[in-house]
Amino acid sequence: MIIDLHVHTNKYSKCSSLAPDEAILRAKERGLDGICLVEHNAIWSKEEIEQLSARHKYLVLRGMEVDTGYGHILVFGLDSYSKEMRDIERLRTIVEKKGGLMIAAHPFRTPIYPQGGYGDWQLSLPVEQGVRRRVFSLVDGIEVFNSRSKPNEGLLALKISQFLQLKTVAGSDAHKVPEVGASATVFTDTIKDEEEFVMALNNDNYYGINLGS
Repeated sequence: MIIDLHVHTNKYSKCSSLAPDEAILRAKERGLDGICLVEHNAIWSKEEIEQLSARHKYLVLRGMEVDTGYGHILVFGLDSYSKEMRDIERLRTIVEKKGGLMIAAHPFRTPIYPQGGYGDWQLSLPVEQGVRRRVFSLVDGIEVFNSRSKPNEGLLALKISQFLQLKTVAGSDAHKVPEVGASATVFTDTIKDEEEFVMALNNDNYYGINLGS
């Protein structure tokens, strides 16, 4: 199954111009098997997602992208957002209790994180130094393809994931219709709902791919 794990909509992410229905229709056009709506510091209710999925007869999943001092973290398996999650160690505790997962999103895109950045020279880091970034000891995996990131950012993320043997995912980070499905994650498991989605994420039978625009 091919699922775009990183899509923002104008329902809960102010920076996005993408309507939920548009995102789903575009994902269908691209031949994806599902889509995950990941909002900034917010999450869809289970009921909303189930209604959206039923209306389109399509697999729609949910997650959130949490702002922390160590960067943006994709979080799956939770039902709500709270400001305390901005503390990444507190977020780790919450996620572990719920049996969810944390993924470092586009970890080398911008060197602005007060606790996690390396500065403008971060992309020239040797892998052996890059792996020392604190965030990588607190997440379950790394987003290695993100369609809004530069190729060298993804390459470094991929090398880091291989060195640390972390799970790898990919997502478009779509904020507009054409961006949906440009990157996605391939699952060997069959996923029909959120419960199976979280179970699949906790397995290691998936990988990220870049599908292009």
